[in-house]
Amino acid sequence: MIGIVLVGHAYIAQEMKHAVEHILGPQVYMETLNVVSSDAPNALQEQLGEMIHRCNRGSGTLVFADMFGGTPCNIALSFLKLGECEVISGFNLPALVKASGSRMDEGVNLTSLAREVVEAGQQYMCLTSDFMLPQRIPSAAEPMVSVHD
Repeated sequence: MIGIVLVGHAYIAQEMKHAVEHILGPQVYMETLNVVSSDAPNALQEQLGEMIHRCNRGSGTLVFADMFGGTPCNIALSFLKLGECEVISGFNLPALVKASGSRMDEGVNLTSLAREVVEAGQQYMCLTSDFMLPQRIPSAAEPMVSVHD
């Protein structure tokens, strides 16, 4: 089984875990680290390292950070190690559901799962007006077509 650690600003990590558990039920070897402004980076790095270690059941750990370039992601990147710890930044609920549902599959590979998770997260991002509204309004970059030409 692949472990999962969520790290993010304020309480996004904790709340995303609650959302995953609402959909899939309780999750073992999934921990969260909430980063608030009063936290010291060294203490956060130590906590994250302990969580990654606790969640690794021998198949590695996926660390989800809320935003590339932010403190949570920067701290997570210090643990990046192919085959042992993969860091995914910019996570969303579909990505977490994919990871949670697939991490127990027999013979699942950490790096392959990380790639599948990123694809799932991207696949479910869409501009709903493109397919939900009867007539889409063109953007400023799109040429206006006149029926009188």
